[in-house]
Amino acid sequence: MAREGLLPRMVARGVGWGASVFLKIERRGPELPDGPVLAVANHPNSLLDPLLLFRTGGRPARPLAKAPLFEQTFTGLFLRALGGLPVYRKQDHPDLMHLNARTFDAAIEALTAGDAVQIYPEGATHSDAAIQPLRTGAARIALMAEERSGWTLGLQIAPVGLTYERKELFRGRGLATYGAPFPVAPYRQEYEADPQRAVRSLTDHIARSIQEITLNFAQNEDRELVETAERLYATEKGWTTPRQREGLARRFPRLKAFEEGLAWLRVHDPERHRSLTQRVARYRRKLRALGVEEGEVPAKYRALAMLRYFTIDLVPFALGLPLAVIGTLIWYPAYQGPRLLTRLANPKFEAISSFKISFGFILAPLVLAVWIVLGWLLEGWLGALLVGLTAPILGLIAVAWKDRWRYLKDDARLFRRAVRREKRRQDLAELRAQFVDEFDHLAEEMMATGERQR
Repeated sequence: MAREGLLPRMVARGVGWGASVFLKIERRGPELPDGPVLAVANHPNSLLDPLLLFRTGGRPARPLAKAPLFEQTFTGLFLRALGGLPVYRKQDHPDLMHLNARTFDAAIEALTAGDAVQIYPEGATHSDAAIQPLRTGAARIALMAEERSGWTLGLQIAPVGLTYERKELFRGRGLATYGAPFPVAPYRQEYEADPQRAVRSLTDHIARSIQEITLNFAQNEDRELVETAERLYATEKGWTTPRQREGLARRFPRLKAFEEGLAWLRVHDPERHRSLTQRVARYRRKLRALGVEEGEVPAKYRALAMLRYFTIDLVPFALGLPLAVIGTLIWYPAYQGPRLLTRLANPKFEAISSFKISFGFILAPLVLAVWIVLGWLLEGWLGALLVGLTAPILGLIAVAWKDRWRYLKDDARLFRRAVRREKRRQDLAELRAQFVDEFDHLAEEMMATGERQR
């Protein structure tokens, strides 16, 4: 029986909800299964990664985290409340590496009790284009847990792929893709014959499972090319409208298909790969010249569509302005403070969002407490209660209004530039049609090659 108590559940939900204010979080696939489970994930965004699992996993998963985090007052408090387990890395504590045996034992004990445990087998957070070679800790913990339970534990490994868009910015996007869990017990025979070989085999299995649900590129520039190609293809096929901002959950299967297509082309036809990437890059530059950062340029601006846009989008936007202004004023210190403090701390790129959200977790309760005290001083307990209830709601309204403002501002800038450049819009539409034909032919070639190989 799992020991997931009330405190870990409350803390996991609290920090997961906080992450969902900072990021737009989505999930693909089922939540973590019941019983003992080891969640293994890639590690592209430091402390935000476990927060995505807390938000989307459906149950608390005790995190294995590098030991220095437990030494930090605020972060360490949350990690301990969540049942976190410290991992001692050579670069952090070379004289304490022997304590990892104790951590492994604690993780195995948690799994034996039916808990969920999360681990990041790459070993360190990074912003590289592809997942890094995995360390063997996850496989060793899983195999040792089953061995100590007489291979009757029923431990499952749940691969989780984490994908981000604008990951360093407030209101970026984060996607947790849950792959199919698989059991550890089938590795019993190999483990009893050769433990090291079994560890390598299971580590390879974990790596393949994570690769299947993450985007992996030969170089960082490939991601921008794939995102551009996927968006123009989806627009031209009519799967999405030009100015629609789809979430990562809907886009991910298409992005994965384009990632695989780019990798296939790089191997089978390098010259064509080079030509295609250069042309897509030029197309992307044409979009940026019109001010497009997200979405596509409409081939035409129709009067009925514009009227619908104004009535559906602008009217609620205008009506929400007064409440958004009040919410912005109330929470301004909690919004600007993390940005300024993070700039002073000057962390690595992949840790920027972690610093921002950590400072936010500290400043937001302080700001709310100050307003509640002011409400109490002005109107007594009734004023304090009113402020305590309305301030968070106004803050969420301000966040939603700011999201909409960014979209409306981008759309207005594009409209202002695009209506004067009809030929540019037509050229982009023709290029999209050409690219779609080329992408469809590429897909047919890939399928034909696959059939011949089988």
